[in-house]
Order: sequence, then C-alpha cells, then structure tokens
Amino acid sequence: MINIFFILDLSHIRSPIISDKEKILEFCQNTFSWGDYIDEVYDFWINEGNLIILEQDGLPIGMCHGVTYKDEGMVWIEGIRVHDDYRRKGLAEKMVRHIEKNALNFDIKYASMLIESENIASLNLAKKMGYTVHTQWNYIRLESKKNTDITIFDSINFDELGHKTMFYVDSWRWIPIIRSNFERLNSKNNVLCVKNNGKFQSLATITEAVSFNDTIILTIVFGTTDDIERMITYAQNFAAERNYTKIRIITEKDNLPPIDNLGKKFSFYLLKKNL
Repeated sequence: MINIFFILDLSHIRSPIISDKEKILEFCQNTFSWGDYIDEVYDFWINEGNLIILEQDGLPIGMCHGVTYKDEGMVWIEGIRVHDDYRRKGLAEKMVRHIEKNALNFDIKYASMLIESENIASLNLAKKMGYTVHTQWNYIRLESKKNTDITIFDSINFDELGHKTMFYVDSWRWIPIIRSNFERLNSKNNVLCVKNNGKFQSLATITEAVSFNDTIILTIVFGTTDDIERMITYAQNFAAERNYTKIRIITEKDNLPPIDNLGKKFSFYLLKKNL
C-alpha cells in the first residue's frame, strides 16, 4: 500500500484591513539579526497600495508588497513575511506568484527583489521560482554631519551614460536608471557626477527615502576612491542641512574610503526574473 502525503493549503490572499497591522507586526520583529523594518513602512505601503495579506483560519499569517514601475517595465517585490508557525508550506511562493501574475496585467516585463546574502533559505526559494542573481550590493550606515568643504559636482545628461544598465536606490528599491527618472533626479540636483577631461569617472545619486523615517540614501554607482569620499562628505552635509540624521550608503564596491563612523557592511543580492 502506498501512502501519499500532501499539505492542504487553506490560506487565501486578500486586501489588508485595519485590524491586520497589529497581528502582522507581532511576527515581523526579529526577521533579521538586527530586527525588521515592517513597522516603519507598513502604513506607507497601505497608502501606496498593492499590499497583499495571506489569511488562514481568520488570521493574517503572511504579507507581501509589490510595486509596479510601468516606465521601467519592472515590478519590485518586497516585504515577504510568513508567520513562523506556517512556514515551509509554499505560502511565500504563493504570494510572490500572485504579485507576478497581477504585474502582467500592466505589461510588466520582469520582477526584481533584494535578499540578504546570508539568507540561504530565501535565496533558494527565489531561485526555485526562477529568479537569478543580477548583482551584489553592500549597505553601510552613516550619520549626517555638517561639513564646510563641499564639492561642486559636474553637470551630466542622460545620453552620456551610454547603454550600460545602472541602478539608483529609492526607499530600498533598486530602480533601473532610464531617461525619465534620471532627468527627474537631475532636475533636483540629486545626481552627483565627477568628470575628468570631459569624461565622467564617478557617479552617484542621492534620494530622500519616503517610506523610511529620517533617512537619506546615497547610491554610489561607480567612482574613484577620492571622488567617493567627496560624495559621502556631500551626502553627510546634504542630510544635516535637511535635518536628517541617518544616511544609508548603497554600493557594489567592497571597500569605501576611511570615513569616520562608517557602520558595519551588510551584503545583499539583487535578483531578477523575466515574466
């Protein structure tokens, strides 16, 4: 006699309701070694839309957020959380596939997500769903600081970038640089460029995170050591002048200049899947 065992999935996906927040935050506190960020972004994600809740037995047991960037042809998937008691039942995959399916209605071409490099379980799940590692990034914390020696950066237009895919980070989302978002950043003087003999040798962007409190994000796209130090100094002053205390440096580079009070480096993988 052959015994066949299977897990009956009694969960269903729905839109969030007011009473979900307290229950969701109860199991989104110690997701990582340093805690979690869901309490900081939950209300913003509700207002932004596209937050889905996974319910079973009348209780919210999971959540996931998807943001469509129509011009960029991308859906960004974030905040995948499942209650400890309901893990290893395919529920995270169920939520991700739900968001992927909805994204196709907007003619989205691919999905992206970010996973900590040491989170092997999540990396394996993402690969199972067809995601591949695109690039590796580092995240470093720094506090704002008034500086008197401020760099004046060079002007640059989108056509000078060439055809290489580049990213800037906004509210912890890796967004491919295209003409429209580059020109928007540039119009606010949030593109930091250093040229040498008319050719640009260093590039960074700076954004004010809308979903995270009190946070400036400096994305170092590439650059020389001296230029990067100037960019970091500029970001410190930029943040201080606007009364931000926290700076988050995002870069593919493994080593940064010896800036005082640089925080611990955390490594993440940017993953991508064609839909």
